[in-house]
Amino acid sequence: MSNPNRLYPLCALALAAHQVDRLANTGLVPHDEFELLMQSTLSLNPETPLDVYGGSIDGLRPGAKMLREMLGRGGNRKYPEAIRYFISLMQVERQLSKQPQLLDQLSGHLEVAVQKAEQLGPTHESVIETLNTAYQETVSTLTFRIMVTGNHGRHLQQGNNPARVRALLLSGIRAAMLYRQLGGGRLSLLFQRGRVFKELESIGL
Repeated sequence: MSNPNRLYPLCALALAAHQVDRLANTGLVPHDEFELLMQSTLSLNPETPLDVYGGSIDGLRPGAKMLREMLGRGGNRKYPEAIRYFISLMQVERQLSKQPQLLDQLSGHLEVAVQKAEQLGPTHESVIETLNTAYQETVSTLTFRIMVTGNHGRHLQQGNNPARVRALLLSGIRAAMLYRQLGGGRLSLLFQRGRVFKELESIGL
């Protein structure tokens, strides 16, 4: 992994996958982490990869920790669902990248969400609902779909949690897209885990 910029979206992807799992099973996610991911989805014209995540590595530290645990020894046993979401988000993004009409449609939804966020903030219910609609009208129409499992009765279907889950998935797709655009691939994660860990350390994550 010769480009350390790839690590930023990779950490965000791990964070998004973990937050989907947490929200589905507990109904709760840390607000600052949720806000960071929503802002990243709404960052349409960043100057640098790190700008997508607020221009600082600080907000990505929980994602870096999760990435280490997911890729580390025993990760499959500790975080099976989060890892499944992590891989699935990469698969969905690859499929979406081959659908220019859906990408244009998604871009239109995101522009509306950006306008709302400028007035109301990135985590406002109206913004989340716009992201929810964006996901349903674009990503949900793909042949490969991400099945979120969790406590359906108590958390997954409560209040606006379904919309928040889809908004988190969208942030994961955003991260997967940036990771791929920076030259990242799934196989490199499997065969270069040690290198990923070293590079995380080298950039302070």
